[in-house]
Amino acid sequence: MKKLILSITFLLISTLNYSQNSKIKFGIQGGLNYSNFRGYDIPGTPLYSESPAFAYLGGINIEYIIKSKLSLKLDLNYERKSQKADNTLEIFDNNGSSKVYNFTSKKNYDYLVFPIMIKYNFTNRNSFFINGGPYIGYLLKSNITYDLGNIDFLNNEPFETTKYNHKTDFGLSIGLGKIIELNKKNSIFIEVRENLGLTNTSKNKVWGNGEVKTNSLNLIIGYQLN
Repeated sequence: MKKLILSITFLLISTLNYSQNSKIKFGIQGGLNYSNFRGYDIPGTPLYSESPAFAYLGGINIEYIIKSKLSLKLDLNYERKSQKADNTLEIFDNNGSSKVYNFTSKKNYDYLVFPIMIKYNFTNRNSFFINGGPYIGYLLKSNITYDLGNIDFLNNEPFETTKYNHKTDFGLSIGLGKIIELNKKNSIFIEVRENLGLTNTSKNKVWGNGEVKTNSLNLIIGYQLN
């Protein structure tokens, strides 16, 4: 998988040399990522609850014009997928008295994501567009971080979880966006994209014998050179 990612990266970067070809566009992009994990149910408890979290992404893209309004688009993005959780911890002392602490934890998954998408422009210039297709994700690392606040006696270091997760993630990407042409050779775009993971990313059992599947909503801003 690492060789595949390196090959894709080399292909994307080397294509910059051919950006004078009117059928090829090369670009860079970045943005926000709003993600969570699904496929399991947490037992009803007031001590722990999960919710989506914001993170970030950035990468490069190549677009090959098939015909007037139709193209093939390849991205290679570094994407952090996160989910936060509210935790309640009750600590008892030797006298049987207890004290309740509240803190936040966050799951962080750092992926290289490679979507292969068909893109359709509704008009020839300054167009709205839709695109969609499959993606492959490669897990670089994952961990759980803690915001323990005033719980000084607990370890605040991140807990590494990479070995408990599968390296590859497969799913579908679909997006809607707007192209704004600056001139004949330069344009910017804004896109809202959904990445829906279809495979179980966890090697271990989770609540209710469920699965851990990724889900992320991207807000992407990019630049393209014709």
